[in-house]
Amino acid sequence: MKQAIIVCAGLISLIHSCWADAICHVSDTQKSAVSSLAISMANSVGPCVTPDPSVLLALNLGNVSDINTKHLLVKQLKEDASQKINQNQPFSSGKVALYVLALQSSCSDLTELPNCNTDLVHLLKTKTQEEIDSIKISGSPLTTWYQVGLDVLALCVMSQPSAITAADVFAKAIPTNPSGHTFSVDTAAVAVMGFTCVLQMQDVPADTFGTVKFTVGALLDMILDAQNNGLIGNIYSTGLAGQALIVAKSYYSSERWDCHQTLQKVINLIPEGKFSLPIAAAQLLPFLWGKSYVSVNEILCPSNDAPLISVDYTIFNDLIGEPFKYSIVVSVKEGSTLLQVMQKAAELNPKHFSFQTETSSWGAYVTSINNLGGSTNDKTYWQFFNDVTPLNEGVGTYKPKNKEHILAIFSKY
Repeated sequence: MKQAIIVCAGLISLIHSCWADAICHVSDTQKSAVSSLAISMANSVGPCVTPDPSVLLALNLGNVSDINTKHLLVKQLKEDASQKINQNQPFSSGKVALYVLALQSSCSDLTELPNCNTDLVHLLKTKTQEEIDSIKISGSPLTTWYQVGLDVLALCVMSQPSAITAADVFAKAIPTNPSGHTFSVDTAAVAVMGFTCVLQMQDVPADTFGTVKFTVGALLDMILDAQNNGLIGNIYSTGLAGQALIVAKSYYSSERWDCHQTLQKVINLIPEGKFSLPIAAAQLLPFLWGKSYVSVNEILCPSNDAPLISVDYTIFNDLIGEPFKYSIVVSVKEGSTLLQVMQKAAELNPKHFSFQTETSSWGAYVTSINNLGGSTNDKTYWQFFNDVTPLNEGVGTYKPKNKEHILAIFSKY
C-alpha cells in the first residue's frame, strides 16, 4: 500500500508533462485509469519477482518518480544479466537489446555489471552481427525478425554506427508487402521504431537511407491496414503499433489513423483487466503518454565523455541501536547527483549502503540507509553534509565535486 501511495504521488505530479507532448491526448476524466495501470505495473516489481526490462523502460519514459522501484529494477537487471553471461544461460539478442534500452533509460553504466567484465553494448553488437550474418547466408535471422528490430533500435539509441549496417541488411530482407505471422504488427512496430531512429542518425549512406525509408513505408501500410475499430492488430499489439505511429508520424498522412479512437478503445479496456500483466501494461503505457521506445534518446544523462570523479561517502549512526560508521569511495561521472552516488555505493556494497527514498514535493527524500529509518515519533532523520556543512539541496539535485566528502549522519531535529 505504501509503495502504491508513493507511485501515485509521483504520477499525479509528473504524469501531465507526458500527455502534453502526445500526438493525441488522454482526456482529464480518463487519466485516472492510466494512472492506475501504471501503479499496478510498478507494484508488480519486487525482490522475489523476475525483473522485466520493459517495466523499467515504461517507468522511465513516463517520468514516474518511484525511485525505489526503479533502483531495485536496475539492480535486478544488472545481476540477472551478469548471471546469464557468467553461467552461459540463454540471452538472445532481443533480450540484450531490451536490457540495454531499459538500463540506458535509467542512465545506468552499461559497462559495469556485478562480477562481470562484459559491456552490454559490445555484447549487443556481437549478437546483432550474428543475426545479420544469418540473414545474409540463409535469409532468416538466428532468432526472430522481432528481435532484430529491437537490436537495430537499441544500437541506434546508443548511437552505434553498426545500427546503420544492420538496418540496411534488415530492410532489404523484408518483403515489399510484409504480412502474416513472420511480419506481425508487433514485429512491424519495433522495426519501424528502429528504422525511424536510424533515419535520424548522421552519416547514413544515401542508398541505405532510401532502402530503409521505403521499407518504413511498407511496414506502416501493413500497420495501418491492420486497424479494426480502434485496435491495431489485436489488443496486445496496439501499444507497440501506437508507439511506432507516433515516432513515424512524418511518414504517413494523418487522416490514415484516428489516434483518439485508438486511445479511447484501449483505455476502455483497462478496467476490464486486459492489460493486467506487467508486459502488456509496459508496452501500452508509453503510447498513452505520447512516447515511444525511441524516446529514450530524449532522456538527459551525464555525458559519456564526462570525466570520472571520486566521491568519499560515509554513513554514521550513534543514536539508535548498534552504532556504525561505514565509508566507501565511489567513482561517478562528473555532473552526477548525490542520489546517483548513493545508488553506485549501494551497487558496490548493498549490505551497508542500501537505502530507501520517498517522493516529496522537493524531490527524492531519503527515509532509511543501512536498514535504519527515520521516525517522526523519535524525531530522527538522515542529514547530509559536505564535510561539516549541511547540504541545502536534496539528494536528487545536489552534484558532488571531485574528492568531496559526503556524510550521511543519523540525526535528531
